[in-house]
Amino acid sequence: MKKILLLFSICLISMLGYAQTNEDGKESVYIDYFSRPGSINNILAEALRNKIIEGIQEMNRVVLIDVDSNEALKTEARRRQEASAMGDVVARSEAMTTLGAKYLIQGNITSMQGIKKTDSKGKPYYKGSVSYTLKIVDPSNGTLKGTQAFSHEGLTGSIGDTPEEAIIKTLDYAKISMDDFVNENFKIQGTIVQVESTKKDKAQTVYVDLGTKRGIQKGQKFTVYIEMDIAGELSLKEIGRLNVKEVLSGTRSLCSVSKGGEEIMRATKEERKLIIISRKDTFLSL
Repeated sequence: MKKILLLFSICLISMLGYAQTNEDGKESVYIDYFSRPGSINNILAEALRNKIIEGIQEMNRVVLIDVDSNEALKTEARRRQEASAMGDVVARSEAMTTLGAKYLIQGNITSMQGIKKTDSKGKPYYKGSVSYTLKIVDPSNGTLKGTQAFSHEGLTGSIGDTPEEAIIKTLDYAKISMDDFVNENFKIQGTIVQVESTKKDKAQTVYVDLGTKRGIQKGQKFTVYIEMDIAGELSLKEIGRLNVKEVLSGTRSLCSVSKGGEEIMRATKEERKLIIISRKDTFLSL
């Protein structure tokens, strides 16, 4: 026990200088092991976790670190499995903070099953159904930053000849779902630096100070705000919306104005700071 604790302490001390954000301004986020009922196959649970990791990494929004890749955290995880250390959440949070984690993603898998169906010819098949919840925790104080429940079934439940095959196929939707999860919980803030084109006193395209270094991709959507002083307190007022048309460099992107072109043009002429904040993509949004 003492040897394990000593090893863990040495590993922590060696990483005391690890920053919570890297040079590109991306936050360091650890993804923990997922909890699950004993009835759920461990291989399928790990397959879901891996799909979620893939989906978050493809967004290139945060520096995602798997706790399984860190020897100090693996040692600490084994320590927590001992009866005397079960439920030692404080130690876990302290470890994450020391290692430089801005946030910790925790997962709880509630259901993974292949539901038996029969086609019009009487042939049996299975439809996948997967449900889980992701939580984002600030390890420095244990506060919850956000939580989101996911359920992939029905139209998003893929079919297979076996329950396992149906579940595995359904996991691709977990990867896809991470786009909105990241946009909702790890927002990017920047500014409009220049209006590129106009039409009848309305901004049509603008340049923003965000690019590949912050994980910006074509199609990313932003809300545009101006600062308002209300009774001595600063607040943000929405005046428009943007869609990324082209990512030009690490710190520049060209965006089309989908809403509020006149207001954006007016604010530009008044030399007001135009703040942009990322938002999740929806079929109904501009």
